[in-house]
Amino acid sequence: MNDYTPHPCDFCEGTVHGMTAQSEPVRVAGKVVILDGPTIGKCDRCGHRYFPIKVLRLAEDLAAHPEKATRVASIPIAS
Repeated sequence: MNDYTPHPCDFCEGTVHGMTAQSEPVRVAGKVVILDGPTIGKCDRCGHRYFPIKVLRLAEDLAAHPEKATRVASIPIAS
């Protein structure tokens, strides 16, 4: 499925396995970037998500240069 190497979770006794997320929000540089189809790690016990560096770099690049995005969405936020 993917080349994500399973490893122990930092938060529980679970194991982090790779998965392809359908749509994953990533917070970078004070912004939220939603990536479609990234390979991320997810703990099989607590559900904590881990982002490989290439996913974070892509999110950072899109946060800095939103014109590179294939589409833009407006997300309402309540405080």
